[in-house]
Amino acid sequence: MRKILSKCLMGATVFGVVAIQGTCSAANQAAAGDTFRTGEIVMAGTAAQVPGGYKIKKVLPNAGLVVLEVAKGQEARHVSLLQGKGKKCGLNLKYQAFSTPDDTYYGSQWNMRMVQSEQAWDISTGRNATVAILDTGLKTAGAEDGIGCTEILPGSDIVNSDSDPEDGAGHGTHVAGTVAQTTDNGIGVAGLAYGACVMPVKVLDDSGAGTSADIAEGVAFAVAKGASVINMSLGWSAKSRVTTDPVLDPALAAAHADGVTIVCAAGNEGWSKNVSYPAISPYTIAVGAVDINGTVASYSNGGTGLDLVAPGGGNTVAGDGILQETFDDSGWNYFFYSGTSMATPHVAAAAAMLYAKDPSITPEEVLAALTATAKDLGSAGYDSAYGHGLLQVYDALNAVGECLDADGDTWTTCSGDCNDGSSAVFPGAEEACGDGIDNNCNGVIDEGCEVCTDNDVDGLTTCDGDCDDHNSSVYLGAPELCGDGIDNNCDGVIDEGCEVCTDNDVDGLTTCDGDCDDRNSSVYLGAPELCGDGLDNNCDGVIDEGCEACTDNDGDTWTSCEGDCDDDNYYINPGRPDSSGRWSRDGVDNDCDGLIDK
Repeated sequence: MRKILSKCLMGATVFGVVAIQGTCSAANQAAAGDTFRTGEIVMAGTAAQVPGGYKIKKVLPNAGLVVLEVAKGQEARHVSLLQGKGKKCGLNLKYQAFSTPDDTYYGSQWNMRMVQSEQAWDISTGRNATVAILDTGLKTAGAEDGIGCTEILPGSDIVNSDSDPEDGAGHGTHVAGTVAQTTDNGIGVAGLAYGACVMPVKVLDDSGAGTSADIAEGVAFAVAKGASVINMSLGWSAKSRVTTDPVLDPALAAAHADGVTIVCAAGNEGWSKNVSYPAISPYTIAVGAVDINGTVASYSNGGTGLDLVAPGGGNTVAGDGILQETFDDSGWNYFFYSGTSMATPHVAAAAAMLYAKDPSITPEEVLAALTATAKDLGSAGYDSAYGHGLLQVYDALNAVGECLDADGDTWTTCSGDCNDGSSAVFPGAEEACGDGIDNNCNGVIDEGCEVCTDNDVDGLTTCDGDCDDHNSSVYLGAPELCGDGIDNNCDGVIDEGCEVCTDNDVDGLTTCDGDCDDRNSSVYLGAPELCGDGLDNNCDGVIDEGCEACTDNDGDTWTSCEGDCDDDNYYINPGRPDSSGRWSRDGVDNDCDGLIDK
């Protein structure tokens, strides 16, 4: 993972500072500003021994040290220059007292220490920041430990349209505890941003199910009520490949535009191609999960959209879960839960701590601070399993106000990079159509691009060559469905490679269905045989099957089936009168009524 932290600083402790061994190139002057005071270096000696051109910032006579002011980002170069003049000097390292809470079960919360909780608490606890937990609600009555600060507001139960976001499942209460459980009170467990307030917003019912409309309303509610951070440990199946929701997307975009950071769970399907929605939205931070060993959890979704990982547990050994106070049917207790739902509130808590330190921070800057300082795991650099790496809260807090280039695109957050977690985003970048991102940081998404839609949710947009975006059986490369009269694979040919099927007589059966005479609606496979019509009505190859043979051999238009009693004599048929008269009698039954010369 590319970070602003320089790897060229190698040192040993001399006079309480770091003596630099060797020099760094100008391109690598940005050293670990979270570990030393930027804009200054320390030289051993007196004020009189300081070379010309340096401004003295502080003299420490008892230690025999002088603090010199230098340009930020040039600390390593000046240390090297002074060492070349025989001076003993180095960086002015930062030291920090570590807090350890006295909560009874804090020792089982391996997750807190994994993300630098104790170091971070000496900088921020999230005080004055509010985290909206959009979940199954929050239960407070009967808790032994509880949440330190809650904001239960009128209208916060979106599901039931009331003001009591009571949790009936335990999920939302567990998530809220990771963010802001009462801490250092001698009982229970700790929360990561325990100085922050939790705003429960019930958008899921007690079975854990919810709707786009309720979640969109919950997001808008949280923004309107002043939340700095929104936690959503929920989402669609990543395998559905859903990347947008016309109902929820506008609410996410509006929240982001209002300066609210939205943190979402990547999902628990073990899917490696992409994270779930809404985590995959460009307006959210997507969080995967690692186990107690720092290994990506088997269930954690990865791939497209993943930003970073946080502790979620993996059940690999006893205690490999996230311990928090919640309840089940037997009552209140402290439970180990696992999932990206449990990883997400660590990042939401870290965001709250960043807002508490700098209330003017933007969602883009929050993302940059979190991803630039994440601990690189897995393959070197960004990868699809760990994203930018494991959350490191202390490092992120120290990165606030620094110029970061986490994505290595040579544009820092100070030079206008509006998304330092993506190397495809920086001022002047070429707009990548269809990605839903403002690539060139001018405030316009997909500027000058064709609008790409995927209305039929077949995974291909109109920009990908989907020639009918309202039919999921039609897209570039789809199998041709014979007989549907549609160009399924978008190559311009209908029913390509198929037999041409017609139903000209509109009898409901085509030539492909076995209709042997598509011009006669009485002829088709399985039709009843009509005797005497001389047709193979049922298409079995036999004419007038099962019928008496009807002939008109004498051509008098009367067949044997119509009562012609002598089909070889033109003058004999039911329509001809018998011969009459004394001399005309012929001795024949001309009219076929059974009487001769009547």
